[in-house]
Amino acid sequence: MKARTKLIITFMVIISIIFAYFLFRNQPLSELYPIRSAAPIEIDEKEELHFFSEGWIVCSSLSRFYNWDGTSMKPPFIQDDFKAENNEVHITAHTDHYIVTTNKRIYNTETVPFTLVYESEDFPIWDLKEYCDFLLLLLLDENEEVQPYILADNSNFLFSLNGMDDTKYVTSGSCDKELSLLTISVNAPVPMSRVFHYVNRNELYGMLSIDNQLIYNIYRLKNRVILIGIKDLMCYNMEGELMWSLTHDSGGQFEAITKAESLLLYFPEKSKLDENPGNTVFIDEKGYDVEIFPKYLTDIKPYGKGYIALESDHSIVVMNQQGKTGNKHRLQESVNRLSTNSYHPEILFVQTKDNILHLYTTEKQEEDTQ
Repeated sequence: MKARTKLIITFMVIISIIFAYFLFRNQPLSELYPIRSAAPIEIDEKEELHFFSEGWIVCSSLSRFYNWDGTSMKPPFIQDDFKAENNEVHITAHTDHYIVTTNKRIYNTETVPFTLVYESEDFPIWDLKEYCDFLLLLLLDENEEVQPYILADNSNFLFSLNGMDDTKYVTSGSCDKELSLLTISVNAPVPMSRVFHYVNRNELYGMLSIDNQLIYNIYRLKNRVILIGIKDLMCYNMEGELMWSLTHDSGGQFEAITKAESLLLYFPEKSKLDENPGNTVFIDEKGYDVEIFPKYLTDIKPYGKGYIALESDHSIVVMNQQGKTGNKHRLQESVNRLSTNSYHPEILFVQTKDNILHLYTTEKQEEDTQ
């Protein structure tokens, strides 16, 4: 009997080892290596990172410029532009390839030195959005209300967007040269969301009114517009016909990843959307699919052929396209924010809750030699 018991125990141990082998083979653990920098980099919660080919910027009232190894560098401006900035760069807004300074100047950061593309002579530039071959500038008029304008590539002339009447700008989405503006009508008896569609950047094509709930975000596909309301996710075609809707009841907690022909919406607090088990919606021209991603992720971003996100204060998780967990990276620091970039995707920027920025890489660093 004892021999039989030992045989069963041995068999179970072998099975457990085999199971663990296949489990960890499918969920490999890899290391992150800190990049040695000249000194710790302090960063405030409100400060953001902007990346360019030779380094990155901490965007703030007094922006700081760094090489990829974390050492300080001089701002990459020609002398005339740096002088126009009073020898100090104050960045107020940015996109993937553009920055705005307090002197109402916009620079293209794809070139080094940076290239001045527009200078506003009148109104402050509150924000901007970067699209296919144009920028959407959001200027503050004399009443400090946001007014959207189009700045085409290789042009210094602004195009206005007609037809908005008494509505106020909320946000926008674009695909190729087509643009959709989400606005709110403030003069109606009840505030109403309105979407204005433009082709060739600024030619009004049509208008959609939503009166059953307020809409707070918008995304564009080629022939579809995706609206996020306070309770429903809705898809309309360009003629204003409702194609489908999905109840989310997320309270505004979601993250989005936009691609050329698709959209991912992740709702971290949800276990199901409408009657569909899952918390992630993949949307394209054909419709949508609901998938199950790990709950409570933050800062989810494209990474390799899948995604990367913060799983907890001390854990970074890498997932495949279906949201299945692959690598996990455990950090000693309590993490507040995660940033990636397209120039050096192997470098991860980790902002801790004590406002220190750490640089990590998936590539092992060489030992220092004396």
